[in-house]
This record gives sequence, C-alpha cells and structure tokens, in this order.
Amino acid sequence: MSASGESHWTEQFIAKVADGKQAPNPASFPEPSHLSNSYWIREFLVDFEDKWAKAPAPETVDVAIIGSGITGATVTYQLAESRPELKVALFEARGLCTGATGRNGGHIGRPEAHGMIDQAQICGVEETLRLRRFAKINRELMLETIEKLDAVEEVDLSVKGTLIVFEDDEERQAYVNDLAFAKKHGLETEGFVVDSDWVLKRVNIEPSFAQYGGAYLEISGTIYLRKFVALLLRKALERMKSFSVHPYTPVSQVTFDPELQDNQYGVVTTKGTIRAKVVVHATNGYASHLLPSMATEKGVVGCISHMLGVSPNLIDTAVQLEGGFGYASFWHWILQRPNKGPYLYGFATAEKMGDYNDTTSLEQTRPVRSDMLAFLSKCFPHSFSTQTTEKDICYDWTGVQGFTIDGSSIVGRPEAERRGEFVSIGHNGEGMGRCFACSTVLAEAVIAQLDNKTDWEPPAWFPHSYRRNL
Repeated sequence: MSASGESHWTEQFIAKVADGKQAPNPASFPEPSHLSNSYWIREFLVDFEDKWAKAPAPETVDVAIIGSGITGATVTYQLAESRPELKVALFEARGLCTGATGRNGGHIGRPEAHGMIDQAQICGVEETLRLRRFAKINRELMLETIEKLDAVEEVDLSVKGTLIVFEDDEERQAYVNDLAFAKKHGLETEGFVVDSDWVLKRVNIEPSFAQYGGAYLEISGTIYLRKFVALLLRKALERMKSFSVHPYTPVSQVTFDPELQDNQYGVVTTKGTIRAKVVVHATNGYASHLLPSMATEKGVVGCISHMLGVSPNLIDTAVQLEGGFGYASFWHWILQRPNKGPYLYGFATAEKMGDYNDTTSLEQTRPVRSDMLAFLSKCFPHSFSTQTTEKDICYDWTGVQGFTIDGSSIVGRPEAERRGEFVSIGHNGEGMGRCFACSTVLAEAVIAQLDNKTDWEPPAWFPHSYRRNL
C-alpha cells in the first residue's frame, strides 16, 4: 500500500501500545486464499508462478527468503547480481507478490520536506536529514535498476511527478516552514510549493479544492510494482542457477540450533524442512507470526488498509489524471490508470489496526466507500457525477501494512544472538520510499554474514534509526 502518513486511527493505536495499555497481537497466518480484487493482482499474472508451484524444495540452501513482495524480490535480485553462485530459495505462503506489494497504491514518492520539523523533534536534526536524503537514494537506486534492465515500459514506470494539494492554509504554511527548516540545515529539496493556478493547470479538479495550492515533486510518479517484482525475480532466475521460487508454500516455523556448525536454521514448510545458513524475513506486517520478538512494543503491528478502483462515469468530459495525486497531507492518494482507466484511490482513515485478514473488504467493519465516492465526485466533477455509486467500483481491496511505534523501519537482525536471521519490515505505509534501499543494504548484510565479515557496517547514508543489531 502507498504512503499516506500515520492516520488518526494509527496514532491512537500506537499511543496505546507506547503507554503499555495495549500489547500488539502476534500476526495471524496469511489467509490461504490469495484471490483479491486488487487491480494490480487481477490485471497481471506472474507467468512463471505455475511452473514453480509444485517444484520440490531443496534440502539445504545458503539463503532462505520468506516473502515475495518488493523486499523479498529486491534482496533476491541483489544477491543474484553480487553472488550468483549462491544457493537461494524463496518461499511465499500464497501466490507470488499477492501481499501488500500486490495491493499497494502505486506511487513512487511525494515531496520530501513534509513534516520535517515534527520529525526533527523526535529523531534529532541529523537523523532527520539522513532520513530525508534516504528517500531520494531509495528512488534513485530503484530508477537506476529499471533503466539498467531497460524495463520502463515493462513495469509501467511513469515519472510524471507527484502533486499534493493543500487542504487549508495551515497545511500550506506548515510545508513552507518545513522547506525553510530544510534549507537552514543544508538539505537540498526537490519538492517545491505551487499556487492555485499552477495546480489547476496541472489537474482538472474543482477549483475550490485548489485554492491553497500544493507541493510538487517532479522526479516521481507511478509504477506497476507487481510487474517490477516479477521482473526482479525473473532476472534472478536467469542469473542465479541455484535459485528456486516456491509459491503456495507457507512457512510455519523457523528453528535455530546453535550447536550446528553450518545450516543452523530450519525453515519448516509444506514442502519439508529446509536447512539454511541465513534466513531473511520479508514479511512486513506478518513478521510476528514467525518472530515472537516482533510482537512487542519494539516490533511491528499489522494495519489493514482499504483501496478502491473506480471508473470515471463521465467519459465525455473526463481528462486523464497524470502522475501521482494527493490531497490533505496525502490522506487521500490517487492515481489513474492509462486511457482514462480506473482511479485507484486510498484513504488514510480507511484502515484498521491489528487486523490481518486481507481477503475481505474493510467496508464490512468500517464503512468507507460512501465517503470516498463523495470525495471523487466533489474533487473531480469532470470525471465523476454526483451520483457516483457503488456500481462504479470495479476494484475493491485491502492489504496489510506494518507499523512501528516510532515510525522507523526495522532492518537487520531481530535477535542479536541469531546472527544469520534478518528482517526488513515495519515500513509504516512508506514502503515505496524505503523498501528498495533497505533491501539493498540487507543483501549486503547477508553477504557479509555468509563471508564471516564481522567488521561490516551499513553505508553511512543508511538511517541509524532503522538499524536493528547491525
């Protein structure tokens, strides 16, 4: 799911956890059905999935990766690029890339100065600057890889900018203050403020929504992330001869035997137990299902979020929405698929903490559709009539994100004494701004572990607040 910031509901839950009034519940097992009304899953099939579904798993591997979303795929790809001789197996409980990555919002990023002053009060100025520079590094690493693979069209990459429209003057002034704070502390920002006229020339929205202007990031836009994941896995299969993919192969337990000299980890799956030197958990919101230490205040809490795909019902007057669009600090995040296709729309208050069932609509527990349809009609009157109804909804899905109390991702070892077990999880709805770079660093950590390099450290640009036992 795409970045929306911490919503009202998330803040309430995290406050309870931080105060010790509510403990995070361990994640449930992913629901067995991978079927989803997600646009991204329905409209693209991973062509090599069936071939591998019944393939036997190896008895031993150098690296076992659990999870086939953007994190699992990126770690795999980076290992294939650096160490193609490794023996690696990737396990997925359901279909490939049918978790949060296959249900995301499709946005690359958003203007980077938003909320800097508040973040600096929590993290300190130096770490805040590192975090903001990290978002750019993540984007550049991802775009460089897509260019290297000559895959712009293959992954539907559209770098046509991301615009966030301010809801009121207070939001506008806060962003102006954040930009001034960034400049004062030497951060060169790409995002900039635009006025009402600029917004209306860019997007065809009701003028009253644009009266306070917005913030714009030019090198941004949208991507079909599931296609990118499939590409990374396909390239890894081509380059790494001892790499195997195992969809519909849930992992029920990871054991650790320190008495063994090698292959200390046992990955218990429906295809048997695989012995591994290193295990990578790329399970994000579901991490605590296999890692009890993640079901604590220092771990990850799952958050189910809701998205809609709604087709314009005023075709004659509809104008294509280009790039990424957000409103009110990205609480509403929207993109439109090409050729006046459906609007893919996420709403930050349409979420529920501690829920791991992503096979049902959130509408059943917290009605949100009417509010979302009303917003589309009011904000985009040239594309949606005021009579927008549920018959216009062609896609309706949920996905599980992973949140942490302080908003930091968790990258490294869940337990210091289990040196060969790694995670990259808890991306707080900001996965597209974090996951590729986090996974790249994690792949380096895995290689260092396999090579018994005890002096390896993450790159200086990697946020200190993300590091866990690294």
